Amino acid sequence: MKSPTIMVTGRQLPSLFLLAIILTLGHSARADETAAPGATPATEKALAAPADPKDPEALFKLGKAYATGSGVPHDEAKAFEYYQKAADLGNPKAQHNLAVMYAKGASVKHDDKEAFQWFHKAAEQGAMLSQFACGCMLEEGKGTEKNATEATVWFRKAAGQGHVESQYRLGQLYFFGADGVKVDLPEAAKWYQKAVTQKHPGAANALGALYERGGGVKMSYPEAFRLYQIAAEGGEAKGQANLGRCYSVGVGIDRDPIQAYRWLKKSSNQGEVTGTNWLAEFSPGLKKEQIAEGERLVAEDMKSGKR
Repeated sequence: MKSPTIMVTGRQLPSLFLLAIILTLGHSARADETAAPGATPATEKALAAPADPKDPEALFKLGKAYATGSGVPHDEAKAFEYYQKAADLGNPKAQHNLAVMYAKGASVKHDDKEAFQWFHKAAEQGAMLSQFACGCMLEEGKGTEKNATEATVWFRKAAGQGHVESQYRLGQLYFFGADGVKVDLPEAAKWYQKAVTQKHPGAANALGALYERGGGVKMSYPEAFRLYQIAAEGGEAKGQANLGRCYSVGVGIDRDPIQAYRWLKKSSNQGEVTGTNWLAEFSPGLKKEQIAEGERLVAEDMKSGKR
């Protein structure tokens, strides 16, 4: 069987998935680098009296308490009110969460332009998630003019703080290129590698493809196999397809029909077309016992919660 085409992680519009992460984290500990306030006596005392209108941190904490329902009934409208007051006084955590509410349309009319403006204010003060959000919105032109070059600026700032999705997005931008951003495979490999150190499955698959082809890095089949394995074990469907292909034809590893079937089937089960096609081409040459063992391994993975 001929070796199928290497499958690189596809380019994804950031606002559909990556920005969804921002929205999920908007009222959580990651958004403001602190644990969510509990219904402690101190919190209840603070809530019993009006917040100091000149204390942005106190106003932010009240907003967060209402947003999370901690020590007070959940009230998005009040959360927005206090976030707005704190944001106007320059609190970056409140600015970020206010942007989240505009992006979600929570207790305020959905407004991407307003969301971007508040994300940008927080990003300028070093808020990591806001920097990432700015990069996502600039890359797609959501709430602001599309500007991939400016997007890389904010992704780099967040990536420098260890934000793994920003590292991955930089790799994607330099791999595919964009208006104002030239294809630069060595630069893509650099950012993919940083994301891989944090076990990012998509980055591992993409970097594996570069090692297999010798794009931006020195060709190495064993390294490509290692990276595909990280991607596959992390649930990346394309990485599973690539790992199965490696086992099927012997790329960086001895041929192993059972493992090939296992990973191609797992990829196919996730709806990955390449995994399905490669499995259909590969399976007819297997013995019934090999297929049965491969199915057993897939079933074991499912039972243990592995995609």
